[in-house]
Amino acid sequence: MLVMAGCAHPTQSNTDFTFKIKKASHAEGFQWRLWEDAQHARVCLEIRNPGDSTLLSTVYRDSATWASDMNRGETAVILGAPERGLATLSTTHLALISVWDSACTHWSGGAYVEFIRWEPALEKLAQSEAQDIGGEPEVDREKLLALKPSALTIYPFGDPLEGVNVRREIPVVPILEYLESHPLGRAEWMRAMGWLMGDSSARRADLKFMEVSNSYERLRLELTQKPMKPRVFTGSVQQGTWHAPGSKSFIARLLADAGLDYIIDADSDRDNVEVPLEEMIVLSQTADAWGLVLHLPEALTRTSFLKADERHAMLLPPTRQVFVANTSQCDYFGWWVARPDAMLENLVALFDDSRPWSHEVEPCFEWIAE
Repeated sequence: MLVMAGCAHPTQSNTDFTFKIKKASHAEGFQWRLWEDAQHARVCLEIRNPGDSTLLSTVYRDSATWASDMNRGETAVILGAPERGLATLSTTHLALISVWDSACTHWSGGAYVEFIRWEPALEKLAQSEAQDIGGEPEVDREKLLALKPSALTIYPFGDPLEGVNVRREIPVVPILEYLESHPLGRAEWMRAMGWLMGDSSARRADLKFMEVSNSYERLRLELTQKPMKPRVFTGSVQQGTWHAPGSKSFIARLLADAGLDYIIDADSDRDNVEVPLEEMIVLSQTADAWGLVLHLPEALTRTSFLKADERHAMLLPPTRQVFVANTSQCDYFGWWVARPDAMLENLVALFDDSRPWSHEVEPCFEWIAE
């Protein structure tokens, strides 16, 4: 069976059908449900909204498992043959596959391929072993139908196949990693992706996630003893309003685990919050550093940063220190989502020059140059 973390909670239905729930370690958006019929131990994957636990999809590997499930409902998705591989709507989904499938065996194609950074996937595309299914202005449905993958993984909003006949022939599985508030919760979706491709892939994905999780937790626990915590704020200005991640967001948790003090309203939630520019100017003067995620074709300098928007000068902290993740130069929404241990190490090393960088890729977060 799968290597799974979490507690088992037996549940009984009105038809005396007993099943157990295996929760993920950190992710809130998926769990496994297990039961036994007369011949086999069965398992399905339940995908739920991390915010309110609404059931969005129940995924079965085969029709026999679906038929034996006394709790099956209208959210059922039955996967196609695993040898057909997965097609991905998001490049983040591909990154979550890459961790446990280094040869890119289980990827058959995807959308927005111009944003892919992973070399094995680019090679498959170049050799026509994987297909570009478009993305702008829309997914190429004819090409997707010809590809006929085991499943198309999507983000729930903007389902490209909603209301069209081809959706009946292509299993569609929503992946909600971007709604997770814990960095390890986002990365743990690699386990769900692995499960879609069978027991062998599930075991590899479980082990890889365990490695990432252990690495992250070792560093996090080490930093709990840190006496001084630099104060940081993050976000961006749009039309005079500051948009910042909430105190229960992914970035807030990452900063806290890196031994940093994120100065934002502690009562805010996981969603972005709006703060008036005047309030942000006051808040910035109590910070040691300002962090940003942005997309620029070239490296950012302090001079070009201040020229880009006159309000930037008002938001500089007294130290004038600004660190950025430039998504044009680092795979922030890809490889780094699957490797939160590296992202944590990156932030720690940024504020502590004595710490070595242990990964082959270049750091994502960097101080902007003069």
